[in-house]
Amino acid sequence: MGLFGIFGKKAPSESAIAKQVQKAKEQYAKPEYRRMAMDKLLEWDTKESLAGVLGRFSVVVQSPHWDEEEKRWLVEEFVKRGDAVKDVLIDFLMKANEVTYVIRCLEKICSKDEMQTILVDALRKRNPDDYRSHQAKMELIAAFEEYDSDLTTEVALPYLRDHNDDVKCMSIDVLAPRKSKHVQTELVKMLSEDYHSGRVLRKAAQAVHAAGLEIPADLGLAKEVTEDFVVKDGKLVRPS
Repeated sequence: MGLFGIFGKKAPSESAIAKQVQKAKEQYAKPEYRRMAMDKLLEWDTKESLAGVLGRFSVVVQSPHWDEEEKRWLVEEFVKRGDAVKDVLIDFLMKANEVTYVIRCLEKICSKDEMQTILVDALRKRNPDDYRSHQAKMELIAAFEEYDSDLTTEVALPYLRDHNDDVKCMSIDVLAPRKSKHVQTELVKMLSEDYHSGRVLRKAAQAVHAAGLEIPADLGLAKEVTEDFVVKDGKLVRPS
């Protein structure tokens, strides 16, 4: 139960919370101005005020130093509250487009198995055809690097064909090192799919080359792949 529930005080109004959230997210204000607003939202300790202060993670302020300092501090404040704030953090993770710091909070509160389930659920809410959530997809897939399992591999695999190149490249980076036949098959197949950008095709080719994967004799390589590689003895090699 939050502070106001414990002492019987009236919870802050929606407008009062919104005012403090606006201050906490002010990009050009002094750090102490934002800190006072975050302190107030944390002190109120309601579901709404805590959800509001999490919005600070979605804003990059003018000073890179203070941006990182404030976000680290806010992570620590949520971690101190432990299980009491888990639901608020998970709700934010399921909806927001900047999720790295919330993932950091949850990883310090949840067990690894629980965290894997949460991350999988969050990524599944943002399918490869979703044009609005590429940042969240990229950050969630990056977090999968610490959860090398059949489940995370299966869930991340469709994002090799996401609409966004950054998501595709992150998926290649995270999945390529895994010893999965499905991943290897999909990476090789990508080399013939000329609807991918040159950047994605080159990254896929580099991953296939590094892993020494077999190239089917009848696979027609996209032009961008043949600019950097040739097939020799069934493998991608760089031309001499």
